[in-house]
Amino acid sequence: MNDRLSMDRRAILKGASLGAGAIAGASALAPLSSALAQAANKTKLYILGIQAGPSVGGPYHQTCYAVVVDKDIYVLDCGYGATEQLVRAGLKLQDVRNIYITHIHPDHISDLPSLIYYSWYAGKTSPLNIYGPTPMQQITTDYLKALHPSIDIWLDDIGHAPLEPVEVHERTTGGPVMQDENVKVSCALVNHPPVVPSFGYRFETADRVIAFSGDTTPLEAVAQLAKGADILVHEAIYTDALKPRQGADGRPSGETTGSGIAGNAQKLYDHVINSHSPPDQAGRIAQEAGVKTLVFAHLAPLPPQVTEMQYIQKAREYFKGEVIVAHDLMVL
Repeated sequence: MNDRLSMDRRAILKGASLGAGAIAGASALAPLSSALAQAANKTKLYILGIQAGPSVGGPYHQTCYAVVVDKDIYVLDCGYGATEQLVRAGLKLQDVRNIYITHIHPDHISDLPSLIYYSWYAGKTSPLNIYGPTPMQQITTDYLKALHPSIDIWLDDIGHAPLEPVEVHERTTGGPVMQDENVKVSCALVNHPPVVPSFGYRFETADRVIAFSGDTTPLEAVAQLAKGADILVHEAIYTDALKPRQGADGRPSGETTGSGIAGNAQKLYDHVINSHSPPDQAGRIAQEAGVKTLVFAHLAPLPPQVTEMQYIQKAREYFKGEVIVAHDLMVL
């Protein structure tokens, strides 16, 4: 396994109101069984991509996380490169059990058809469940329609088993999402204009609680969703380093690698500023939630344009716990 995967998390640190119903969903789910509660220390969080935005070709991959319990994989978001990153992390695609989508921006869903296809090709023989906002049913149906001619070729040619059902569970509100023998999942509506609905998620296993902000402005709903969590993975946009820029690629200054971004530079800047969270405010939300560890991901600008220490220092204005700036293929 890649040496980065086995890195001790402490070493990483050296030198370095929508909310009323957000948690109601988590408490509404039944308690995990006592047998499961005895199976401690089995949950791992894989950070597979930390890049904010749909640029490709840079040094980092787009947003994707995996909560892994024993061998079962629960994927959150599928930005470009997610499928390859799962394999690079030493995970088996056929063990992907569920996929959860925060919102339908391309840096969160563009690799979904690849993950559907290659998890089947690798030998997945159980249904795949996808949970996410409207219009995930339409998006997934269209993806499957495009994939099936290629899938069908393999059935006779190499005797591959047919694709098991891909079951989409759409939602428009926060609350309970699902529960199985490993995990219970709830979600909260977050604020990521103009994309509605957008969600944050909370995963509770026998030994850990991990919350994800999704893409959002600083929000009480996220503090409630993450209440008492071991880990809060929160997006962070270092707004002090961004300003509108007219140029060949139109992206805000500070983002200098990867493919270009077409469109109006001022509108792009306004979107980034008005629909995301600065690291100090993410720290405030983490402190209010009482989480043990704050993990920054979905970053812009990416290191080294803004250093890890700059992100950490901003969070320290409010948050007193452990702060980690994620990198691709980090495991916590």
